[in-house]
Amino acid sequence: MAEPMKTPWYSVNRELLAVKVIYFTFLAAVGDLLPFIPVYMKQLGLSSTETGIIYGVMPFIAFFVRPLFGAVADKLRRHKLVLMICTFLTGVLYCLLLVTPTKTSTTDIENKMMIRTQIQCNPIDSYVVDCEKVKNESGVIVLQNCDQSLRAFAKQLTDNSSQVNCTMSCGLGIGTMNLYACFTQDVTPSNDETCVDRWNDTGEGANFEFSVNDLFEIIRNEVGKPGVVYNGQTCGNYDLKNIFYNGRNFWQFTCNSEAVFDCKVTCSEDLHKKCLTVTNNKLSKTFWIFFVIFLFCNIFFSPVLSLVDAIAYDILGDKRGRWGKQRLWGSIGFALFAITSTYIMDALSKSNKTVNYTVSFYIFLALTTISTFVTYFIKCSESIHCRQMFQHITSLIKYPKIIVFLLVITVFGVFNGVIEAFLFWYLQDLGSTQIILGLCLVFSCTPEIVMLLFAGKIIKKLGHVPCLYLALGAYSLRFFCYSFLTNAWYVLPIELLHSLTFALMYAAASSYASIITPEGMSATVQGLVGGLHFGFGKGIGSLITGKLFDPVSGLGEVWTFRFYGFFALFVLVVYASVQCLCFREPTEAVPKSTAGNHVTDEDEEMGKAEDQLLGTNTVNNENAEL
Repeated sequence: MAEPMKTPWYSVNRELLAVKVIYFTFLAAVGDLLPFIPVYMKQLGLSSTETGIIYGVMPFIAFFVRPLFGAVADKLRRHKLVLMICTFLTGVLYCLLLVTPTKTSTTDIENKMMIRTQIQCNPIDSYVVDCEKVKNESGVIVLQNCDQSLRAFAKQLTDNSSQVNCTMSCGLGIGTMNLYACFTQDVTPSNDETCVDRWNDTGEGANFEFSVNDLFEIIRNEVGKPGVVYNGQTCGNYDLKNIFYNGRNFWQFTCNSEAVFDCKVTCSEDLHKKCLTVTNNKLSKTFWIFFVIFLFCNIFFSPVLSLVDAIAYDILGDKRGRWGKQRLWGSIGFALFAITSTYIMDALSKSNKTVNYTVSFYIFLALTTISTFVTYFIKCSESIHCRQMFQHITSLIKYPKIIVFLLVITVFGVFNGVIEAFLFWYLQDLGSTQIILGLCLVFSCTPEIVMLLFAGKIIKKLGHVPCLYLALGAYSLRFFCYSFLTNAWYVLPIELLHSLTFALMYAAASSYASIITPEGMSATVQGLVGGLHFGFGKGIGSLITGKLFDPVSGLGEVWTFRFYGFFALFVLVVYASVQCLCFREPTEAVPKSTAGNHVTDEDEEMGKAEDQLLGTNTVNNENAEL
């Protein structure tokens, strides 16, 4: 009897080849663009608060949209068609982000908000004439906050008990020939004999600078009738005394004849930033355009990987254990294009501060188009079912161990959101080049893959919960290291900790969830683990960090990372204490159908977690739940 022919080693399973190509191209597209979206938003001029809002809202949207698309695909039995539509629209919509107009830069805003006033000068004295336009013909407030008025600027400084030093740069607006300004210590009308120093008008464009030690002292010394309305402006006259010119203190300055000076006022940088922050509290046009487009990007992006996974499992059939090997090609594509795109962007960019992200958007569109095209040729059955993850959630309340575990997973998601949304932002402020950002992804992704190969053995050796303790400690160390960076290159060894903070953590979390979950609720808890980590947790982290990063109203970048470092230590201590005091007894674990199968189930679930994470190891880096 003839022996059955063996399959040659070089033979290719065309159906699985298509799955590999889809994973490779789609996750390559993700690595090419999505990690750099936060710094692209920064380049558009969006503030950290605006970035935090956009990046924070999207995970919540994705959390609810993903099962909705799954339900639609199940209902229509057209999973492949839904996947093709979502993949193609993802590429197109992300490219539409290029039409978002650049927000007016901080410098431009400061120039537009330049504090301007006038000084009227005569042989007897000089005084500030400051006018503020309050309403237009329709009664609508036109000028607010720090806009072109000395008094309006002072209104924003709520603590008017402290002194505010300001410099005035003045040029002649109206005056006669041979005009000069006389700086004197005398309180009486000045003359040539009492002039200690003087400024002579030498012609068009000539100006002089002096400073005042206390802005509020000027505003309080209003002379004449207050609040005079003239041509739609509210004007006030303020006595100008106690000034500094050429490094000396003078009581006042006078002029040899009537003159009007146009002056630009500059106070301390921190005060201008505070004023600028108040002005920028209103969400900009750039914010809303980006928000709307990005919202639709995430609506169609969120179900793609879930649908690809479902189709891949359907093709694999009873060989589901090989799924991780298919998804691993996505990790390779992610790492390869993450570094390749950074080199391309760096080569096309004129400077480190103005990176050309356009090419990455076009590469993203090309790769998603290829992924859509390949999906068309996949043959899959109509019996695919995307499992629902929201069943029996309320019944989990009676299991305290599960609730505590899910809270910790949410905290891990918060930390994930902090790093994904604002690490590159922080590195750019440290002078990072685009190459460093790309290498960050490689330094985090590569050891992550290695860690996943040994995650099962490590979890068996240490235990599930100790691995979660280790991840919390690694997060704390990671945040503290970020806060002490002085050079962006030093971040690369820190990124090696990602193998602990995500790979080991998520492998242990997935496996541990299957062990403590009651019979029939595994899909629900596993869905919550992913949803809380990549959805709610990440969204909360992005929202909070966007506000904390603000140097005026928040903690600033350095102390934000230190805050999260201390917070990670706090969660570690609390979680360890709760586990030790409340859940130490094995009998408190939620039982499976039989008491004796825990080890077998644990080994099996750890294997599933490893298999799963070999394919999902780029989820943290790829912003897959934006």
